[in-house]
Amino acid sequence: MVILYSSHHDVIRSWQEALKNEEVRVCHYEKALFCLLESLHVKIVLIMEERHYAEEIVGFLQQLQEEYPLVQTIVLSQKPTYVQGSALLKCGIKAYGNTHMAPVHLKEALHVVKQGNIWLYPEFIQTMIQTLSSQRTSLHVNHNLLEKLSHKEKEVALLIKEGLSNKEIALREGITERTVKAHLTSIYEKVGVKDRLALALIL
Repeated sequence: MVILYSSHHDVIRSWQEALKNEEVRVCHYEKALFCLLESLHVKIVLIMEERHYAEEIVGFLQQLQEEYPLVQTIVLSQKPTYVQGSALLKCGIKAYGNTHMAPVHLKEALHVVKQGNIWLYPEFIQTMIQTLSSQRTSLHVNHNLLEKLSHKEKEVALLIKEGLSNKEIALREGITERTVKAHLTSIYEKVGVKDRLALALIL
């Protein structure tokens, strides 16, 4: 079950179009949302807009988590930022991105959340990796993990650790983005991680 929560009808329409194969319910106001949640006792993915609440969204999310633990929340923003996303992740949201993201990305976010994982837009992940990298006091690298990789895979992995995007890695290494993706797939498999953030954290 997916609940779409926005007071803006154009936004709801675009989300409905993107998720037309899902079982969807719509709420435009908080009172209607809580009435609906009271009547449902199943796992729910809530897709909502951040602009409903502005500075009060943290309190709303905390109430939601306390009263409806089965709800997994995706928060979308007109202008998503790393600072806001980081704060909302601490409130237990499962995905964060742009209100007007492409349908393929909205479907991907929903799929990832349904699988019990967290979805973030690529630029957010890049900023998170760069922030983590800059906060580390040493340049220590996990050489045991790197030993499992080919020479080119090592180079790609270390550039991921620095927070570079696929496009930046392709330019730096003189290869195509498709080749970068192929290297990453191989790297993830060899070191046992699912994505670039997990890779950056263990290197």
